[in-house]
Amino acid sequence: MPPSIHPVDLIGALRHKHLTPAIVFLTSRRACDDAMQAFQRSHTVLPPARQQAITSVLDQLIAEYPSIGEHPLLPTVQRVGVAAHHAGHLPSWKIAIEELMRQGCLDAVFATTTLAAGVDFPARTVVLTQSSVRKTRDFTDLTISEVQQLAGRAGRRGKDLVGFAVVTPSPYIDLSVITKGLTGQPEPIDSQFVIPYPMVLNLLKAHPLDQIQPILARSFAQFQLNRRAETLEGKLDTLHVQMEPYGPRVCTDWITQWQVFDYARKQKAHRVHVRRREPPELAARLHFLTPGRVVGLSKGRGIVLRQYRSRGQRSPMVTVLRPDGAVTECQASMVTQVFDRSFEVAEAPGYPWCTSDSLDELTQQLSELPVRIPTLPILVEEEQDSAESEIAQTLNDEFPCPTCPSRPACHKDHAQALRLRQEIHRHTKTIQALRTGLWHRFQARTEVLQQFGYLTPTCHLTDDGEWARLIRIDHSLLITELIRADAFSGIEPQILAGVMASIAHDDDRPGAFPRISPGLASLFGQVRQLTESLAPHEDPPLLRADVAALTERWVGDPALTWIGLCRTTTMAEGDIYRLLARTLEYLSQIHTLRATHPGLADTADRAITALRRGVLEELP
Repeated sequence: MPPSIHPVDLIGALRHKHLTPAIVFLTSRRACDDAMQAFQRSHTVLPPARQQAITSVLDQLIAEYPSIGEHPLLPTVQRVGVAAHHAGHLPSWKIAIEELMRQGCLDAVFATTTLAAGVDFPARTVVLTQSSVRKTRDFTDLTISEVQQLAGRAGRRGKDLVGFAVVTPSPYIDLSVITKGLTGQPEPIDSQFVIPYPMVLNLLKAHPLDQIQPILARSFAQFQLNRRAETLEGKLDTLHVQMEPYGPRVCTDWITQWQVFDYARKQKAHRVHVRRREPPELAARLHFLTPGRVVGLSKGRGIVLRQYRSRGQRSPMVTVLRPDGAVTECQASMVTQVFDRSFEVAEAPGYPWCTSDSLDELTQQLSELPVRIPTLPILVEEEQDSAESEIAQTLNDEFPCPTCPSRPACHKDHAQALRLRQEIHRHTKTIQALRTGLWHRFQARTEVLQQFGYLTPTCHLTDDGEWARLIRIDHSLLITELIRADAFSGIEPQILAGVMASIAHDDDRPGAFPRISPGLASLFGQVRQLTESLAPHEDPPLLRADVAALTERWVGDPALTWIGLCRTTTMAEGDIYRLLARTLEYLSQIHTLRATHPGLADTADRAITALRRGVLEELP
């Protein structure tokens, strides 16, 4: 792979071929900033008329958004007609770049892939320099939808007859990923619908309990679950047809009868079989860990090749094919997810437990799996003691099998019939879980709210539930429990804002931040302790004290300027703005509790007033 094209040379070539304006998608924010630094060192200069047009547009924007005038990239944009646009910039700067692009003032914009979705930002040409995108701290290949989103920015309606998508050489590009993205079908839309605690409280406030299940049934999430259930119902009908030749014989449930008999026959007469007891979650999952099933592990994904329990192992084991072609063994309890995807496996009696052709085909299929795969909703059922007692009683009785005329047929057909019945059982349980999945999630949330006293046993809101339903943000249970514990009683506005910022912040990027004050540090101990106790019921926030200190500094020091705040941390301007904007959102939720918590609402109001200054006043 040849080295990447220098940004100045790339834009020069696009200008020469009349392929501007262009959006150049780069791998990271830093790559975008490095490209702008390359232009700062270059001698490329726009004609005076072009520079004047850019200055005219910027003057109008600066009058509305004063922070644009202080941006360090402003002279470069005016001089060379290129700009950078990524999440590290302030919203006002991104608005300015988008307006300059719409008015045809810029030749190119260096951007990350976040620009591709949700922004009206067309250009004549898009340049792809990458086939992967950074998510959290890892890079993953672009999906088909993401590639098509990037390429879809090419071509301006009413200005271009055709748009151009240019792929440039780069160490970060895999042409097979780009080719698949440009020619394949986009991934199906997957609902991200969740049922948070405030939704439960507000639904029960507005509707009786018996009306809520029909409401959830009309959601797009349940529609998708029903579609998956309908597919499985078709497979279930086929399995029932295949099961018809193995109908009732002398024993009504001859499959179970033969299975018990065959097992008892293999045991020594003086030994009493003691059935292994697995945790209910693992026992429910074992039914689905069949050869060919795609599963998620703590690191990556894989395909199950076999499930077994060796004499030396105390727990069930699985043999898994990894994406790199390695065949590994691990405990079944290490499987974190069971996906709704399985492949055919030509099984073999020895390692690697399938034929070589099947192994190669499975490795290829595993590498082509999309990033997002639906998971199987597995219902956990507790073992019934009555069933165990019946099996134990059966083992102690005499079996009719030795003298039964159906014994040869049972012996011959048992393996296939048992497999079909297990498949029917799995499909039936999965269909039941899909049809009632949302309702079960709602009931689970309801039980937690009853446990904490927000709902009565009859699912009516208590006094605490009446005000808790107004906190409609992430980690609402943590915030309402902090309020009930009087954790915010008598605190200063800057400390309240700092705690809300730590709860709202969801980015784990490292960096340098101001020191936390003793008052905020003291409160953080109580917040962390309560967060740990609520972990079984709600995903905990990051609770970064260093990030909270940044918000505390901004609220507690009215004389601090925006530039001064940015100098106290290595956090990007855009990230600081988003942190403070989300903190404002959380504080505004607390401010709604004027009727029940007037003192806390007043503290939140003072924190909001201190927060909304400078850059934060420019946008609503």
